[in-house]
Amino acid sequence: MPLSLSDLWARQLERSGMWVGILVVVIVAVLILFEPVQIWFQQQARLGELRAEVTKSKAAVASMQEDLKRWGDKAYVEAQARQRLLFVYPGDVSYLIVNDITVDEAVTVDASAAVRTTDINWVDALVSSYIAAAVSEETK
Repeated sequence: MPLSLSDLWARQLERSGMWVGILVVVIVAVLILFEPVQIWFQQQARLGELRAEVTKSKAAVASMQEDLKRWGDKAYVEAQARQRLLFVYPGDVSYLIVNDITVDEAVTVDASAAVRTTDINWVDALVSSYIAAAVSEETK
């Protein structure tokens, strides 16, 4: 039985209405789930930062435990007392360097680079100065 034009139009309308409904449901779902998904990603990033911080703290604790084990050794405590607090045993002679500085080597300058020619002849200037002093009359 052939379908009439109005039946075909009604079926197409039902199909397009169904797709519009599905599209509306998907858009509403995306809008509803957008914020929780964004929060989840932020929490995952924060969780990664906290895990890195925990790893760093565990390494610091391990380092401090090694230091604590060293301080349990009498020879280490004695060496630290001698080094940091300048402790000595009776009869030992302790030398303390007061001015412990390093002197850098003097900077050498190439003399030929610093030498330049002058614009005036110094010999002529010397002779003219001598002549001016010899010729001038002394006033009292």
